[in-house]
Amino acid sequence: MDFGCGKSYLSFALYHYLKIIRGRDVEIVGLDLKKDVIDFCNSTARRLGYDRLKFITGDIADYESDGADMVVTLHACDTATDYALINAVRWHSRVILSVPCCQHELFRQIEEPVNDSWLKHGILKDKFTELLTDALRGLRLESAGYKVDMIEFTSLEHTSKNIMIRATADPSADRKKASDEYEALKAMYNVKPTIDLLQI
Repeated sequence: MDFGCGKSYLSFALYHYLKIIRGRDVEIVGLDLKKDVIDFCNSTARRLGYDRLKFITGDIADYESDGADMVVTLHACDTATDYALINAVRWHSRVILSVPCCQHELFRQIEEPVNDSWLKHGILKDKFTELLTDALRGLRLESAGYKVDMIEFTSLEHTSKNIMIRATADPSADRKKASDEYEALKAMYNVKPTIDLLQI
């Protein structure tokens, strides 16, 4: 499942790699809000003969499905990333690859007087709340039973939005420790991120 697929470069690349090169029996679904883009992607997939690659119009937050073994997002804006992660965990997806974008939610929420002296600078506050958002997402995934890594997936010269959250199902994950750390971090900065909706 490719949430917020846009023009679907990633969906097509994944399909080509997994189905054509590796010979895997895969079905890939891309979801996005823009109907014209989805129509274009479907016609391109048909033209290429990619019969197990399809695209549908819809909102990540409202999407209903039986699930997917792997969920990917590339620059799904702001809380769209959270809803993609929430769906992935609800489906018990084995692999999650997410490159977040435009993490604005906590910018409006954060309250921590000790850091007021430097959080008064909008550019610093923006960069910090981006990192805080992804740190909370990672902890929430760990508390749901995933092993989480944060990696640089491409060079900064291509995009500043280059942190990938890579999560794989891990039965041995220390869920309680991650949950405690998540709650403590949330409380420290007095924030309530959308990833809180993820049911553990």
